Amino acid sequence: MIASSYSNSIAPVPARLASRLPIFVLLLLLGSLLLLAGCGPEAPAATATPTKTPLPAGEPIIATPVPAAQAIDTPIPPTDTPEVPPTATPLPANIAPFTGKEVVDTAPLHSRPIFICINNDAVGRSAHYGLGKADLVYEYIVDGFTMTRITALYQSQSADRIGPVRSARMPNIWMTQMYDGVLACSGGSDEIRYLLKNEVGFPYLDVDIDDPSNTVYFSSVGTDYRTRLQASTDGVRRWLQDVDKDKDWSRPGFLYNEVPATFDAGQASTIQIPYPGGNQVEWRYDTQRNQYVRFQGGQVHIDNETGEQIFTDNVIVLFAEHELTNMVEDSLGTKGVDVDLYGFGDFRIFRDGRVYEGTWRANDESPPRWLGPGEQNVPLKPGQSWIQVVRPTDIITYQ
Repeated sequence: MIASSYSNSIAPVPARLASRLPIFVLLLLLGSLLLLAGCGPEAPAATATPTKTPLPAGEPIIATPVPAAQAIDTPIPPTDTPEVPPTATPLPANIAPFTGKEVVDTAPLHSRPIFICINNDAVGRSAHYGLGKADLVYEYIVDGFTMTRITALYQSQSADRIGPVRSARMPNIWMTQMYDGVLACSGGSDEIRYLLKNEVGFPYLDVDIDDPSNTVYFSSVGTDYRTRLQASTDGVRRWLQDVDKDKDWSRPGFLYNEVPATFDAGQASTIQIPYPGGNQVEWRYDTQRNQYVRFQGGQVHIDNETGEQIFTDNVIVLFAEHELTNMVEDSLGTKGVDVDLYGFGDFRIFRDGRVYEGTWRANDESPPRWLGPGEQNVPLKPGQSWIQVVRPTDIITYQ
């Protein structure tokens, strides 16, 4: 059994948006006062969707109105992070940048990748659809370090049903920015929604504002807020066209090779990740598939689109600094968690039953580079990857 953790010895990261939260809260208060005075247009109200147990029957959930858009003299500055080394060789035009696989239709590779926020509590997991069609999947800790959420990236494949869609969190800002994508979620806290609609450099499709009927770009099944909202890649692409926010996209992709690198750190047939709230993840290497199959919370994790257990070609454990913010995420007063996805840190890459160690680097203009011994790029296996974001103090075990 090998235990892996990342120490807190990395250099301090530059000042982040979280450090501006007290000023931001003041701006929200001023905006609310202006609204009460009749100095601005009425903005849509936030949808009250608790992330844990709803309030008892009879106790109303009061949603705080979203402040009207205001001009802020200083926009969110780009993060001053170390230069990110490029991939060793640019990928051919017909190779998907985040799967390393050949595609017939190359047009989607020149459009913004789509990021969709997906519920990952126990109820949400029972209703997962479309994760097998994602090029790349992030899992990260949210809501007072009590649970995890998933954001899936779609580019090289289309998916007719993705969900269940839930609200955005702070890490969605950083990950969508570095890939220059489009983010689609179901609302968020007042602060997060304001930032996404007014301050970031990428398009944000909010089902509560842009499709409140859930019939234009999204769809709805049932009445449970945890599982009902569904998205599709076609719906997000249509919205991009309707609002004229698509573009000729270009970002560096990952390095891929069918042949594993020889500088691995040993065997890794079972990987255990201790996420909080009973949401621990286990990946087991299937020798027949030559892929890893997924378990969470002690249960087989199923993609309901196929009815099969979720599997992936690469499991990437990314160690990053986490910080509890003063942003209230739901009606229960749960505080948001910010994750530092820019700069650098430790990683473990698992592929073909082996583990590779190294340092990731990323900034607001480049997705992560996976650097091994001697600053060599660690090649991923062509196919899907899951990026498991963890805290520096988390102990990851594998054998």
